[in-house]
Amino acid sequence: MSLEGLTIAVTGSRRATELARLIKSFGGTPYIAPTVGIETREDISQETKNFVGALLVKKVDYAVFMTGPGVYSLMSSARAMGLEEKLKNRLKDVTVVSRSAKPRQALSKHGVATSIVPIDNTAHGIAMELSKRNVHGKSVAILWHGSYSDVIKKRLQNVGARVIESSTYQYSLALEDSGAKVLREMGFNYVPPSASKALHLIGDLLRGRVDAVTFTSPPAARNLLRIAAKHRLKKSLISSLNNGVIVVAVGPPTRKTLEESGVIVDVMPQTYKMGPMLQALEAYLKKRNNEKIPSKQRVTGARNA
Repeated sequence: MSLEGLTIAVTGSRRATELARLIKSFGGTPYIAPTVGIETREDISQETKNFVGALLVKKVDYAVFMTGPGVYSLMSSARAMGLEEKLKNRLKDVTVVSRSAKPRQALSKHGVATSIVPIDNTAHGIAMELSKRNVHGKSVAILWHGSYSDVIKKRLQNVGARVIESSTYQYSLALEDSGAKVLREMGFNYVPPSASKALHLIGDLLRGRVDAVTFTSPPAARNLLRIAAKHRLKKSLISSLNNGVIVVAVGPPTRKTLEESGVIVDVMPQTYKMGPMLQALEAYLKKRNNEKIPSKQRVTGARNA
């Protein structure tokens, strides 16, 4: 019961209830205010169909999957086109790269094995991993998550690779029906995001009613700051996060997003999962209480779930 007495905010959507249960198991009180959903549009759907066609027709040497929902959306589009089995068989002849365990698990459920999971799962880390593999003259297909960065494309093109890119959805403050369907297919007991809930969370952060806030994805962090900016509260929010509230990031991409906005991250686990994240928060509190360390000194730890 190491987090007893603490109110801990949950800004994720897909696994909000799961994280809330974990917080309760550690003795804390969860405050659920998701800030990120996913949406699909007709132009995105058409882009996905084009991507399926490119994978089947063009010679692709590497296929990079950045997210689990992207895998499910891609396979759903291929199924609707009557090409799912053909696509899965095609991917067996390609070096498959999964950004993390989530797309790897999604691919595995469709019978597709992953060859590479980079240790550094940021866009920069993936670009470095691929550029080490002599991709000159090779074709690399990248299926993005809801955010996009040209880091991988530029790096690979600089070493002579050909790059094909697509995205099956975008992040948003709403969870569209199509996005909800994808998450249900993946087995997520999601909590729909809400701008009003997020704004209420910002108010409670400003009033000191929340002890810690967890961010389990870059979009969750980015959207909370965007909502604050829309209501002219961004500077006040960042000040509160940097003076008293414990800021917890699940991994490097999320930490980077926060730090680029001027938010100091206190806690990040060495294993980028929710259980280790709460264990790292526990370690941070013990260290702060026992050694009286400054409240905004980053701590990493908790290797085991």
